Amino acid sequence: MKALSLLDAESRQRINRFYHKEDAFRGLIARLLPRVLLEELNIPYPSATFQITDAGKPYVTLESHQPLGFNLTHDNGLIAMVYSTGEDLFLDAPAYRLGVDVMRLRLPHRQSLPEFIEIFSEQLTPLEQRMLQPSPQVEDSEVIRRFYLIWTLKEAYTKALGLGLGFDFRRVEYDVIRDIVRIDGQVPHGWEFVRFQLDVAEGSSAHQYVGVACRFVGDKVHKGGECIVETRTVGEWLQVFDAAEFVSRAIQELPSTVS
Repeated sequence: MKALSLLDAESRQRINRFYHKEDAFRGLIARLLPRVLLEELNIPYPSATFQITDAGKPYVTLESHQPLGFNLTHDNGLIAMVYSTGEDLFLDAPAYRLGVDVMRLRLPHRQSLPEFIEIFSEQLTPLEQRMLQPSPQVEDSEVIRRFYLIWTLKEAYTKALGLGLGFDFRRVEYDVIRDIVRIDGQVPHGWEFVRFQLDVAEGSSAHQYVGVACRFVGDKVHKGGECIVETRTVGEWLQVFDAAEFVSRAIQELPSTVS
């Protein structure tokens, strides 16, 4: 595949280890996303060095620029990335505290909604469990949407902190009805949480995804370090690309690393 020549040797080896083509393609796009971003930001690719922190958070060191931090996630047919150059924040360089998570709205086969929610009950607070109780007033589709918004927020927050397995998700509570986030019972100072929803065509089908992106901004964006939770739609903040078109664009714009 010509697109592999755009990557470094280690990245090519990692992608070639995938057994399924779908996994290899997702891995390819995940590796291309930050590289295409550098091109879009007019940052010379040869000046970039990809690294990770001790906590496993990726970032790029750049000549004559602040480091670029980014976070990637995927679920089924969707891959998402958030990034920050730190130019406005100068907080927590080089990787910054930012994270993202996405999930497709669906119930696993042969599982009822109560059975599905019960699987995750130990990672949900009592308030969250009450908001996810099916009732005549709340349709099952809305309960599923609420669950995935809660779950993706918890995932995005822990990714922003660089925390892996072992973090108790009950420490993070999302009141999805009133858009209030609490960490250890308190509204966190200086955090932004942005939720979004996408309709994604996959073959002959269309699926809905929800996701949450978050970042720590301290006192530098919102007065008094207020915690912000908001919904945004596709636009300048959130761009969506077709996978095949994105790879074609990368081939046209990026230099090959293979001589």
